Amino acid sequence: MKNRVNIKMQHNWKYEDKNYMREVTKFMDLAEQIKDEGLKNAIVSQMLRCDMELTKCAEEKILK
Repeated sequence: MKNRVNIKMQHNWKYEDKNYMREVTKFMDLAEQIKDEGLKNAIVSQMLRCDMELTKCAEEKILK
């Protein structure tokens, strides 16, 4: 549980960024318009996986 709290706290930096949040919101708004639920879920899931990998990479660079 403590590890999850640390992970959530580490990622707060990106959620506090207004540009990041605007772009994520724009993406999610566009994804909501996709009629095919399977396609929509696949696209959103892949974007979230890409976002997590980019976040990990950025945090590793920041910590160096």
